Amino acid sequence: MTTNINYTNIDGNYPVAGQDNDSQGFRDNFTNIKNNLRYAGDEITELQNKAILKSALVGSTLNNDLSYATMYRPQIKAAATTFKDLGSINGAAIVSFLDGSMQKVTTGGPLTITLNDFPATGLAGSLRLWINVTFSVNQVNAVVTLPNNVTLSGDGINRFDPIAKTITFTGAGNYMYEFVTVDGGTNFWIIKVA
Repeated sequence: MTTNINYTNIDGNYPVAGQDNDSQGFRDNFTNIKNNLRYAGDEITELQNKAILKSALVGSTLNNDLSYATMYRPQIKAAATTFKDLGSINGAAIVSFLDGSMQKVTTGGPLTITLNDFPATGLAGSLRLWINVTFSVNQVNAVVTLPNNVTLSGDGINRFDPIAKTITFTGAGNYMYEFVTVDGGTNFWIIKVA
């Protein structure tokens, strides 16, 4: 962006001391100062609206939502990923991509996973889900039902039923799966991470 501010159109030597100065010079300087302040205000407002910031500007809240804008060749060092613990759930577990690309759910009973808010078609969205399987004394196994549009990727997942879209756990433990989509969540691949 090229600035519209033009400081050269302000005569810093006007008025001239000790002589009668035409008022037109004052008017020209004031007009040019006013225009340059307006340009500066517009440019600062545009930067405030479009910049990525470390913290919120005074009187505002931080919003670094890039809406999937393309960034070319960034070098990222020691990047962190947002983690969300969904807690203990029995029944429906809604996993939203917008809540973070690393999430945890603890089985409080049978779970039915719903995957929401993934990027649009043509963009890859990947989310890791940590499933902490807990058992009560009388529980024989724990069952997690996945969305119908999940397809197994890779060598396989023990106790994954590709027809029923369920994973049956026979013992307590921690399990990590990655869900990947490139078509806005119409279809997902599931990969066992750990």
